[in-house]
Amino acid sequence: MNKENHWFERATKFAKQYFSWMLKDNEKTKKKLKKFFPPEYINNLNFTGLDVEPYGILLLSYTGAFLSFLAFFIFDLCIIFSYGSNIGNIDLLTVLLMGSVTFFFPVIVMNLLANYPKTYARYIKIHSLGDIPEILSYLVMYLKLVPNLENSVKFAASESSTSLAGDLRKMLWDMEIRVYHGIDDALTSFATTWGEWSEYFKRALHLIRSSIHEREEASRILTLNRALDVALDGTKETMNKFANKLHQPAMVIYSIGIMIPLALVAMLPAAGLVGMQITIFQVFFMYDIILPLFIFFYTRKILLLRPATFNPPKIPNDHPEIVHINKKRRMTISIIIGILIALPGIFFMLLPIFYPSGSSNSILNFIIDPNGLNTYFPVTLFIIWGFTAAVTSYTLSVYYPYKRVRDNIKQIEREFGDALYILGKRLSEDKSPEESFMYTAHTMEGSQIGKIFSQTGYNLTAMHTTLRDAMFNQEFGSLRYVYSDRIKAIMRLFVEGIKKSQKAVSISIIRIADHLKGLQEIENKIKDTLYSLTSTLRATVTIFAPLIGGITLAITKLITSILGDISGKIPTETASGSNISVPSVATSFSVQNVRPEFFVLVIGIYLIQLIFLMVRFTNGIDEGDDKATYMYSLGKTMPTSIIVFSITVILGQILFSSIVRV
Repeated sequence: MNKENHWFERATKFAKQYFSWMLKDNEKTKKKLKKFFPPEYINNLNFTGLDVEPYGILLLSYTGAFLSFLAFFIFDLCIIFSYGSNIGNIDLLTVLLMGSVTFFFPVIVMNLLANYPKTYARYIKIHSLGDIPEILSYLVMYLKLVPNLENSVKFAASESSTSLAGDLRKMLWDMEIRVYHGIDDALTSFATTWGEWSEYFKRALHLIRSSIHEREEASRILTLNRALDVALDGTKETMNKFANKLHQPAMVIYSIGIMIPLALVAMLPAAGLVGMQITIFQVFFMYDIILPLFIFFYTRKILLLRPATFNPPKIPNDHPEIVHINKKRRMTISIIIGILIALPGIFFMLLPIFYPSGSSNSILNFIIDPNGLNTYFPVTLFIIWGFTAAVTSYTLSVYYPYKRVRDNIKQIEREFGDALYILGKRLSEDKSPEESFMYTAHTMEGSQIGKIFSQTGYNLTAMHTTLRDAMFNQEFGSLRYVYSDRIKAIMRLFVEGIKKSQKAVSISIIRIADHLKGLQEIENKIKDTLYSLTSTLRATVTIFAPLIGGITLAITKLITSILGDISGKIPTETASGSNISVPSVATSFSVQNVRPEFFVLVIGIYLIQLIFLMVRFTNGIDEGDDKATYMYSLGKTMPTSIIVFSITVILGQILFSSIVRV
């Protein structure tokens, strides 16, 4: 179950190498380890297969807390410096936010790292349920050809690379060393263990086990089909229950996480009328730290509860279309592109420090003056564009090939069921395998699977190879560039079965073809159900959120200008001679004349964080744990969203600036 070079293992080694001074390996530490890591925790850690020990986990949690505290402490010093190095000038709310984030965030990081093995173990168990349809398919397909339960389990364990197949291999090993009395005892124990997580998987395994004892062929096939129906119906029912529970969390994210915060942006200047001093740092803490943290933990909780159904096909790193991709080099190029695009924004932001307002140079004065260039074009947009360009160029250049390969694999698998049915029908007419493959290829002409079957037929007729070599030979086999475990497993079954009886194997693969079509129908229905729930969030983060954010920023600029004019025109003394106090928007919202383009930067950062979180959430709901699809979707969504945001901000500020002048 262990993933090679897992990030948690690398982080633990890093903590041991550079921060071992934070936790001495002595008797006091051993007492802490016994207190914080009970036997239940150790069992979860062993289940994950992570190559770490409790000492390394505790040290990593301390390291994470220390580094996050150090980062926020440095940021706090920058805030104090912006106030003239006098903490007395900072308002109470900003101080409270600084203190809360600086001290509570490290505690959150420490707890997340310390409890990660428990969370990861639960994640593995839930997502192993997505292996159930594949494992059961292999068991049933083998048993339809050969009614041998032990060999069917060995076949499923060897053909699948999933984590559940790893548990099957462990079960077989335990059976070999006499932990179990036989395959019946082993499979019963396996079904009981996984029955705690999936009742329908337990029922399906019991049906498969009982099918062996059926005397008639028709009854055995009927029982095996029933096992598949139980598994598929259970998968569908589980996902429907999850989808029904997803409506309320989706509304919470949509309203509290996106729409309400963006709508409130326009109301911030009006807070000055009631004497509140809303500073840019308060907005930063609320929008760029607290709100994203809330969305992150809330969506993370939902994704951890998502039952896996059908895992995406795995693409090996030696695939011809991706073996040439150098991720480090492309990341370096992307970062350079991002920095070059962001440089004008950084330059224009630093310019007021070296050239104060009122410079004799008219061009510099136009750039520096808050009512100059930034009235029409916030220069901080360059920074947002730079980050967007870096992310987009990296994700699309690296993960578009992965997406293309994965889509190709899925397309071949969709075509495979029809091709298998035609092949089985042709074989049932007592046609030779080579003639059957060529006929199927001609019938499926124009499809990817048609080309594969055509190559198989050519290898059989022109090269006079065996059926196994025609498909699986490393040099010329028709399946050497097919990266679908499902297709390869079925064709291995076909090769073994045709040696015994062509008539029997033809009937079996026709049934397998029907099973594959049913599997695809269930998969499509589940995806349609989930997509209907996430499409609103996907459209929101792509179009509506940046549109509303850009409009509210322009409205904020308008309200600030209007309230500033009003506060300057209202007399400060009444007819009776008494003074009245009119709060100034300049001091209530602009943080002692903090430039307005900074506010655009803060909201832009919030929008970028929303894109990361919402794309992860919607892809996690639709596709499950599929990093390639997530990164590709991120590369497509982010530039669209930021373009909408930028155009709205620029056009809105130009429009509202002309209104103010009128």
